[in-house]
Amino acid sequence: MDVVSDIKARYNWTHEDEENLRVLASLAEQRQEWFIDTLYHFIESHFADTEHFLPNDQVRQRHRQKVKEWFVSLFRGPYGAYYFRRIYRIGETHVKIRLPPGYVNASIYRIRGMIEEMVRESRECSEMTDRILRSAHKILDINLDVITSAYREEELKLYLAAGKTHKTLVEFIRRLSYGMDTFIAVSLILAGAFIIFWVGYDIFLMLRRMEPLERISLSILGGVLILYAIGELLAEAVKHLRGGSINLNVFIGLALAAVVRKIIVVSLYPEKTAEISVLSLLLGVLGVTFYLVNRAAQPPRV
Repeated sequence: MDVVSDIKARYNWTHEDEENLRVLASLAEQRQEWFIDTLYHFIESHFADTEHFLPNDQVRQRHRQKVKEWFVSLFRGPYGAYYFRRIYRIGETHVKIRLPPGYVNASIYRIRGMIEEMVRESRECSEMTDRILRSAHKILDINLDVITSAYREEELKLYLAAGKTHKTLVEFIRRLSYGMDTFIAVSLILAGAFIIFWVGYDIFLMLRRMEPLERISLSILGGVLILYAIGELLAEAVKHLRGGSINLNVFIGLALAAVVRKIIVVSLYPEKTAEISVLSLLLGVLGVTFYLVNRAAQPPRV
């Protein structure tokens, strides 16, 4: 963790900031139950795996008490070495339980809004109120900085603990993974070009009346379906190359397009009724799977 004086200097922390926050100390103590209830509502509404980190009532009660104490200390201080060590230990605890740093950032963002709401409700708008809020934002930024420094130092420890062979292997796998992703993207481009050529050839046959119009039309439709699916896969491949995650629905959509195309082609042969029935059943299963995966990926409603 950085030296206390360095942290304060980064945020231009002054004695005036301390005095500004002490104005709210008694108010924060009065509103601590409101604060913790509101914060818990936010946590339970926005973090799907809350029960993993707060598994039972005993842990929750202890956590609620610790967070209330932290909230009051935001305004009471004193903001010396002991205060910063205590904040850093909070970060170490988060690292120990593997709490995602994004959860910390989102919680601080919500707390920032709660403090502003608390101040606006208790004081009339004035220059002093604005100064108090600026100081409150500073102390929250400082807390976030110190807490996340525990995450940074943990990552540094893991990196330094790894041997040279381990680092080389990780780098090789990273480069290999990037190369495979690039190869997949190029392959999809070539496949798309082939499908475009195929559809163009079907249109040529249709214009020359070298094949029955119904069969050519259905073949073109099937080709367009596959081309659409390849386009979606290519977009996902590019997103993955940029560091994004793969959407499982795209692969299910490709399977749906392939099955629909097969049904279109087989429908030209009335004697293949059994095959059409099996394909229709498969289409229904894929449709239900697509719906369930898409529904699971949607954020919970607040």
